[in-house]
Amino acid sequence: SDFAFLPFGGGKRKCVGDQFAMMEATVTMAMMLYNYDFTFATGPEDVGMKTGATIHTMNGLNMHPRKLAKDAPPPKTNGWWEKQHLKRGLRADGRPYDSTEDAAWSSHEQQQLTTNKKNGPPSSGGCPMHQD
Repeated sequence: SDFAFLPFGGGKRKCVGDQFAMMEATVTMAMMLYNYDFTFATGPEDVGMKTGATIHTMNGLNMHPRKLAKDAPPPKTNGWWEKQHLKRGLRADGRPYDSTEDAAWSSHEQQQLTTNKKNGPPSSGGCPMHQD
C-alpha cells in the first residue's frame, strides 16, 4: 500500500503519536474558540471553493480574532443554534432525546408554543399522535 499522502502514515511504520496529536489539535481548537471570537474578514463570495478529492477554499478563510473578556457572556445568537438542533431532531441544547416518545412530546410542545403565539389560548392537549 502507498501511504505517502496520509498525514500519519500507515501500516507498520504508522506514527505512534497520531491519536495524541489529534487530541492535542482538538484541545487547542477548543481553547481558541473559548478565548476568542472570530468574524469573517471578507464576504462569502470572496472565499471561493474548489473541489477535487476534498473541498478547499480558493482564497483562504480569513478571519479577525478578538480576545474575549473572562467575564463576558457568550455572544447572542438569537436562537439560531437552538433552531439548528431542533431541525436535526435534537433537543434545543444539542443533545439527543432519551427516547422517541420524549422527542414526540417535545415536538408537540414546540408546535403548541408556536400555535399559541399565533392563535391565542392552547388547545386541549393530549397525545401528539392522536390529535383531533
